[in-house]
Amino acid sequence: MLNNITVKNHSYFNNKFFGKWAWLYDCEKYFLFPIRRKAAKLLDLKFLQTVLDVATGTGAQAYEFAKLGYNVIGVDLSPEMLLQAKKKLRPSLNLKFVEADGTNLPFKDNSFDASSISLGLHDMPFNIGTQVLKEMKRVTKGNGKILIVDYMEPKKNIIARFTHPLINLYETEHYNGFIQKGLDSYLRHVGLSTITTDNFLGVLQTVIVKNIK
Repeated sequence: MLNNITVKNHSYFNNKFFGKWAWLYDCEKYFLFPIRRKAAKLLDLKFLQTVLDVATGTGAQAYEFAKLGYNVIGVDLSPEMLLQAKKKLRPSLNLKFVEADGTNLPFKDNSFDASSISLGLHDMPFNIGTQVLKEMKRVTKGNGKILIVDYMEPKKNIIARFTHPLINLYETEHYNGFIQKGLDSYLRHVGLSTITTDNFLGVLQTVIVKNIK
C-alpha cells in the first residue's frame, strides 16, 4: 500500500540521483533518438491530440511527440531534469514541461488522448510504479492509448540476457526489482492489457495498451 513516507522517500531519492546526473542524461539524445522517434510514431495519434509524458526527464520523448504535431505536456519530479528539458522548447511546438509527481498528477480525469512513460518504471519501486500507471489511467480518456517503453526482461529475449549484466552496472537500485517482476506484472496489477508490442534490438520493449474504462 502506498503511503506518504514511501512517496517522500522516493521523491528524495529521485531528486538526489537525477539532480546530480541531469546534465549527463541529456546526452542520451545522441544515441537513443531512433528509439524515441520510433516509439512516438507507434502511438499513431491525430494532429494536435493531447499527450502526457510522465517521468519525462530531459524531455526527449515529449519532444518527439511534439515534432509529430501533438499537444504535449511533460511532467517530472526533478527540477534539474526539467531545466534540461526546457532547452527543447520551440515556438513551433505545442510543448510544455511541468514539475509534478507522477503518483498524484495535477490533472482532471480524462484530460489526455494518450499518455506515456519512457524508461521510467525501472527507476521506481513496484508500488510507486503501479501508482503512476493508475494515475496515467485516470487522466487518459477512455479507449485512449498508454505507451510504455522500458528494458526487456532477460527471460523474454536472448539478447536481453547478455545485456542485462552490463545494464545492471549503471542503472539505479530499483532496476533489478523491475526486471524480476517484469512489465507484464505491472500491467496486470493495474488492469491494463497489451494491444501492441515492439522491441528495439531485443534490449528495450515498447508496449501500447488501450485504456478501457
